[in-house]
Amino acid sequence: MKNLVALFALWLGLCSMLVAGPNQARKASSIALPNEHAVVSGTVVRTAPPVFSTTRPLAGTYTGLSGYFDYQVNAGACQYIRVDKTDPTGNKIHVIFMTSADSANPNGPTRRTNYAYSSNGGATWNNFNNVEVPTRRSGYPSMDMLQGTTQGTIIANHNVISTDLQSNVFVDSPPGTGAFSELAAPPLLGGGDEPIWPDVAGAADGSIVMSASKSTASTGHYIRTPDYSTWSPWGTTTPAAATGLPTKANGTGRVAILINPSFAAVDDGLYYLESTDNGATWPSTATRFMTNGRVVGPDTFYHTLGSDCVYNGNNLLIAFAEINGGTNAPTDSAQISFWSQATGIVVAATKVNTPNVAPAENRPTLNTVTMDMPSIGLSGNTIVIAYHAMIKNDTSANGYNNSDIFMVYSTNGGVSWSTPRNLTNTRGLDERFVSVAPWNEPGQVNLVWQEDPEAGGNIIGDPGAVPRRTRQVFLKTSIITDVRSEKELPTAFALEQNYPNPFNPGTKIVYSIPVGTHVTLKVFNALGQDVATLVDDFRSAGTYEADFSAAHLASGVYYYTLRAGNFVETKKMALIK
Repeated sequence: MKNLVALFALWLGLCSMLVAGPNQARKASSIALPNEHAVVSGTVVRTAPPVFSTTRPLAGTYTGLSGYFDYQVNAGACQYIRVDKTDPTGNKIHVIFMTSADSANPNGPTRRTNYAYSSNGGATWNNFNNVEVPTRRSGYPSMDMLQGTTQGTIIANHNVISTDLQSNVFVDSPPGTGAFSELAAPPLLGGGDEPIWPDVAGAADGSIVMSASKSTASTGHYIRTPDYSTWSPWGTTTPAAATGLPTKANGTGRVAILINPSFAAVDDGLYYLESTDNGATWPSTATRFMTNGRVVGPDTFYHTLGSDCVYNGNNLLIAFAEINGGTNAPTDSAQISFWSQATGIVVAATKVNTPNVAPAENRPTLNTVTMDMPSIGLSGNTIVIAYHAMIKNDTSANGYNNSDIFMVYSTNGGVSWSTPRNLTNTRGLDERFVSVAPWNEPGQVNLVWQEDPEAGGNIIGDPGAVPRRTRQVFLKTSIITDVRSEKELPTAFALEQNYPNPFNPGTKIVYSIPVGTHVTLKVFNALGQDVATLVDDFRSAGTYEADFSAAHLASGVYYYTLRAGNFVETKKMALIK
């Protein structure tokens, strides 16, 4: 009870800082660090997970992973999906999800990391009889794929080893078997405050790099194993950090760690630390790419807890969320931004162009704002960012805003960005904690998120929030390109024949709409079953091109249907493998 009172007091204090104005506010949102070192009490009350179809009446399919834990990542971004790029078709997909089997005590002894695998592009999933990694209480996982000569899936989380809560790594090799082996634990730093909240990356030489942070001492750390049995000593980041540190590797030896000092004593911006030798050595000081309180005209921006990164070749690309404390607040207070060495900071999505986003929270929630927790990946050379946005006039019974998942993309290296696309477009469901695969087959994007029947974080301590069964949703969606000419807007609705046709495995579908309206473009098999949703969003007048990949589908005849206002048209296409 004392911990809950203290948590609530911290929340009220931070809220008052924001109300007081940008000059007095150091943080971007009301934040609180979960107490992972608290003694876990309660008996193990386990119930078998429900058996439910992976079919979802809305966008995406269920992976079969579900539980009563509703707070998937404390900061950074969920690293919950990886597409095996050794298979260029994008069929081999790995996902993880943090769950709990006990609705009465979701943060208790039954908290677990669960894993599932698809070998057919996400059409069906195998969770290996609800495999747990490990079979003891664990939390806040991340995942990646091994590089080098050994293939495998890597999962890191924090759990109790002996008597200490610490981070460790588990490897499934070959990948997709669900048979994870626990590596020898990293060395202890001592003092009962070991690095937790781990992020893991498979480096180009086959080694594994893990970052983690001490939640009590508020210090960030990194470590490496070159042979899966011995670990280097822990290194320490400068500046300090006390929460998740997104960590990514490329194929030439670079490894990057994002540093968000929100919970540290000094928070003056966002940083990255980069190694060029697979994590063997690191610079003594990280590079700051975003200054907290940066001024743009009349506006002053502060970062939130959400950030992520990915490599395109040797170029580090970063997505992060900001809140505006300047004259445009609160109507334009939150935004999703992008940074690279070539572009600097570019705004990728705002409340102005994100449809139906709430101007302000109906009821304040901890550790998030109205547009937050971006995740970044690549589809070919197209940069993709997904994020959650709270929807106006859509609140749960306890008064918290429900969120939808949105996506934007850039085809020119992040210089400019597409109009945000609502991937879920649901009411009465809260969808957050999105994770985009860093590598995706060209033209496609693979992502997962948490679906919660009631908004508000029970685990983090949002007042009135109750535990509900959350589910993980997977979606494979196409990159949609606007190919219209501003001087030649269409005068009639039209759906063109796909090209090429027949095709294997990809094809393009062009459609035109003379007025702005809600558009759906769906693909059906010969039985009339919906196999793909390419578009489900508002579109301005213009001519558009959608890419469709059938890499995970069998040869045969398929149909695609365009619905735009009162216009409906269907055409036939043939997949020949």
